[in-house]
Amino acid sequence: MTFDAPIMRQRCPAQSSMEVLLLEQRLVAPRSSLERLIGRSPLGAGSVRCFDAARAEIAVGLALAELPREWIVFHSLPVGESGADVDHLVIGPAGVFTLHSHRQARKSVQVASRNVQIGARKIPYLRQAEYEAGSLTAFLAQRMPRPASVRGVVVLVDAKNVIVQAQPSRVKIIEAPDLCAWLQGLPPVLAPLDRLAIAGYVENPVLWQALTALEPAEILQRFAVLETEVARARRTRQLWLLCGMVFTTFTALEMLLIVPRLLGAP
Repeated sequence: MTFDAPIMRQRCPAQSSMEVLLLEQRLVAPRSSLERLIGRSPLGAGSVRCFDAARAEIAVGLALAELPREWIVFHSLPVGESGADVDHLVIGPAGVFTLHSHRQARKSVQVASRNVQIGARKIPYLRQAEYEAGSLTAFLAQRMPRPASVRGVVVLVDAKNVIVQAQPSRVKIIEAPDLCAWLQGLPPVLAPLDRLAIAGYVENPVLWQALTALEPAEILQRFAVLETEVARARRTRQLWLLCGMVFTTFTALEMLLIVPRLLGAP
């Protein structure tokens, strides 16, 4: 196990989320043989949200990897001691963007001009994205002679459907598969030297409360092992459910055959 001072552009997608998740999992008791047999998830009760957040950030990170070289991408920039981070910071010809990744597996999302609603719940995605973009705009303005305005983007992953009733004015709501095409379709506002200057400031780990951490490769390896165990447990539960359905069906059919005989018996 090695520890090094982090270089910001080398941080992997979801690095902060995975670090927190792996620390939380240390407090979770190992599953017994019976629990493994019935498909109990290896995740602790408090780890599920962090696990989903990491998967969302990784999915968006993979999408951003398709951007051409004139785009500079930073992942998982820690902004405080509470564990908060900027999921993705993107610098390109079209400007500077902070990206919030959110996984809404098989859920319908409704977007209005001032709120995002999932089912019956209103989620403060817009307020969070606006605050983060405003904070980074002020941060750059204090350090650069020609600061750039930062735009907030909320990226949805695995949503069942997204209904945009009215696109918010200051934050973009978009699904992960459409992200790169949207970014590249925006009009250019930053020259190459400006992009490099902004990236140079962002690269400084001192500005981001970046503490020493495990190597990204080791974090990804540990997360991959955990993700495999979670998937295996889910398949096991699905198999038990299928077996239960088959057993119930055969039992019902058998009863349908037996009941008439009992009723017709003398």
